[in-house]
Amino acid sequence: MKISVIGAGSWGTAIVSILSKKNHVNWWVRRERLKNQILLKKRNTKYLTNCKLNTKNITFHKEIDTVIQNSDLIIIAIPSGFIFSVFKSKGKLLDNKTVLSAVKGVIPENNTTPHDFFKSISPKLNYGDISGPCHAEEVALEKQSYLTVSTTNTEIQTQIRKFFNTKFINLKMSNDIIGTEYAAILKNIYAILVGAAYGLGYGDNFIAVLITSCANEMKRLLQSLDPKERTISQPAFLGDLLVTCYSSHSRNRSLGVLIGKGYSVENAIEKMTMFAEGFHAAKSIYARVQKLKIKKQTPIISSTYNILYKEKDPKAELKKLEWLIS
Repeated sequence: MKISVIGAGSWGTAIVSILSKKNHVNWWVRRERLKNQILLKKRNTKYLTNCKLNTKNITFHKEIDTVIQNSDLIIIAIPSGFIFSVFKSKGKLLDNKTVLSAVKGVIPENNTTPHDFFKSISPKLNYGDISGPCHAEEVALEKQSYLTVSTTNTEIQTQIRKFFNTKFINLKMSNDIIGTEYAAILKNIYAILVGAAYGLGYGDNFIAVLITSCANEMKRLLQSLDPKERTISQPAFLGDLLVTCYSSHSRNRSLGVLIGKGYSVENAIEKMTMFAEGFHAAKSIYARVQKLKIKKQTPIISSTYNILYKEKDPKAELKKLEWLIS
């Protein structure tokens, strides 16, 4: 099975570093200069600069059509904001291919999840997603990390186990594609509000209860979005939520911290070096909440939306939550 990775950012680089240890990888790197630097330095000189890459097992591609045509399994690791422009005309090329999305956000052009978007342009493709507490920065350092790959195709599950077979990756398989994908989207929204609480100077006690309430709200919301028996304490749900809310590597938490410290949403986004997926996700999920008429069950989503899109004071929104979540 021929495998490719789309994206040369931090997460794409981390995934390539894992796969290329024992497997050949087709890697879509758009910028010629970056490709040449990677070949020369054996590392990505822009992202995860301490992550050594086995370039002998990597074939670089500038044209995405060539990558798709020469791959059976395609791992998507670009920001959600670029998915539509990159793939909108690639439906036919993706027919009968397997797409694994490592994207933890919504497609802003049409407010869809990656699953819904890819299935809409290519109903014949096999789809799955990668989630779990697995920050790219720690994967690059080969620190113990945890991935959940969700797919209903047992043959693909077997292949994935071989590809990600390393000492520092604990791999779990799931068939809950919709649940794990939504969880990966939701945790970014929650991390923004938790970050705002940090920025405002809230203590550990409140933060702990806030994150607990985020997990409970996630469970309720998932049940409304995709009714199914699931255990929220699994790594792809609670684990990813915790690391995104607590870790200094979390760009969504970092965005929230800036907002909590007094930056406007616009200025906070401008100050970020990487885009926080939770920003677009908050708008999309809030719209789903309204459509499902479950706003009373999701006060944390509502508060985050109010801060990001209605210019509400984060201090006032968190003050309201102090008693709602207790």
